[in-house]
Amino acid sequence: SDQRVGDFFGKMSAETAAVAPPGGVEAENKAKAAFSAGAVKLLEPVVGEMDARTAKILASQEVLTKQLEAFSAALGQFEGVGTAPHLLQYSEKLNASRRKLHKVDMCVQNTRERMENIQRMHTQLLAFEKSQKERRMAADEGKGKGSAQAGGAAEG
Repeated sequence: SDQRVGDFFGKMSAETAAVAPPGGVEAENKAKAAFSAGAVKLLEPVVGEMDARTAKILASQEVLTKQLEAFSAALGQFEGVGTAPHLLQYSEKLNASRRKLHKVDMCVQNTRERMENIQRMHTQLLAFEKSQKERRMAADEGKGKGSAQAGGAAEG
């Protein structure tokens, strides 16, 4: 099944590579840039909202962690006093909650790292596109000066 899918996409990419894009490479690059800009405009508000929500989650988890630690310290005062089976039950629940909180915290941190990586890649992509555009403009200006100088030499 995976082989057939790979063959299908390989065949598609070979067929599409054989067909010259209308307007040439420059038109293809403009289309890619337009698609990239559209995708960024579409995803930017979502990423911003996710980042804001992630920050709120991390802040609330920090508060919850402090409360769990305070509660755990309060329960710890009663450990040596005597047998209190009901406190032991709450202590076990508290420890289970701490483990769950830690797992959620790790998940949120991983999500945040992924978002930061996406933002970094986006910034790099924009810088690359800008440098490519500047290079094309410089090359186009160089071609224009070269043809103007050639025309001036032909007149003299």
